[in-house]
Amino acid sequence: MFTHILVPLDGSAFSETAIAPVLSLGEKYRAKVTLFTVMLRIPESRLHVPLYDQQSEERGRQYLEEIRTARGQASPVAIDIVVRLGTPAESIAAFAREVHADLIVMSTHGTTGIDRSRPTLGSTAWKLMHHPPCPILLLGADQEVHRPQ
Repeated sequence: MFTHILVPLDGSAFSETAIAPVLSLGEKYRAKVTLFTVMLRIPESRLHVPLYDQQSEERGRQYLEEIRTARGQASPVAIDIVVRLGTPAESIAAFAREVHADLIVMSTHGTTGIDRSRPTLGSTAWKLMHHPPCPILLLGADQEVHRPQ
């Protein structure tokens, strides 16, 4: 059913709650998993500093490598890591299309609006839901967040 699952991470412990369920899905369907992060780059910026981009990409790679090492040790799932420069929703959608991802699994910070019975999505999840490149599984804000020791 799934051959490639994309997991966008933003550096928060909450975003990482998507990893455990994804590894279970990856194992069940023998799917490849890609941990993905976007290092912010404002496209309209007139100031472009290649060294800053290089440093940002390296920080993103280090973060994802730490996650892959910590979470992937006990898993038979193939885990790739990818860092892109850009804006989150657009970069996630473009990469999902590029690699023909079957599923995006991500946590949403789920801030609550005026009507507390209807939680709203974070801005990245909201943008992706309007033009989804593939099915998206959103994990809600009510999950407990635990970082491995």
